[in-house]
Amino acid sequence: MIRFVGRQLRELYRRGFALFLLAPVIIAIVVVPEFVQHWFEIRSSMFESAERARALANDPQRWAFGYAKLAGLLIAMFAAARFWNAQARGGRWWDVREIAWLRLGVALALFALLPALADLLRGLAYWVASIVLSIAVLPLLFVILGALFGAQRPGLVESLRSGWRRLPLLVLLLVAAYLPPMAAHYGLHHVARGLATPLVWVLMTLDSLVVGLIAAFTGAAFALAYDAAWPPATSTPAPSSPLS
Repeated sequence: MIRFVGRQLRELYRRGFALFLLAPVIIAIVVVPEFVQHWFEIRSSMFESAERARALANDPQRWAFGYAKLAGLLIAMFAAARFWNAQARGGRWWDVREIAWLRLGVALALFALLPALADLLRGLAYWVASIVLSIAVLPLLFVILGALFGAQRPGLVESLRSGWRRLPLLVLLLVAAYLPPMAAHYGLHHVARGLATPLVWVLMTLDSLVVGLIAAFTGAAFALAYDAAWPPATSTPAPSSPLS
């Protein structure tokens, strides 16, 4: 088990860095809006001091760039996951017609709406139900990934029945994918504060690439966890219903 996890982690980081060479267009989906947001921040003198950074933290124009960056990050994560899935199973990562849209929509709706049922309660019952329901829907992540890949498995029932034992690897890989580059992301912002503008540009350019690395690592984590749970060679015909 330790050797298996070690191999998964090595493959996670290998794939993350390799994506910059193999599919730079995916990296650009998030790097470009991240860099544009930094352009606004530097133009607005956000890095001059901690006080200036706090004053601009909730600036509406900055957040307009921020929303574009977050959308790019989400798209790049899933595009990276589709890229590696296509390498293993065939297909074209950029062809959205291969996505199982019905199953994806059902899984996303359940993932978002079931925890919201806790809002019908009050007090301690609300907190208990919120925690329980939020945990209960976690196996649906595999349905979301399978549908995103256009793969045959798992259906909703199969995921809820057997997805629990596959979750630890997914969680471990996501933590490994997210924490190191996110620490570098915050560290670069901290170091840049108060420096001369040319140095800030250098650090924020590097930071844009680090955010691209977050997307690359996370996409690799999704693909690796899914393939470990449902290897390509053992796939079965697609279920006729999203509830299968």
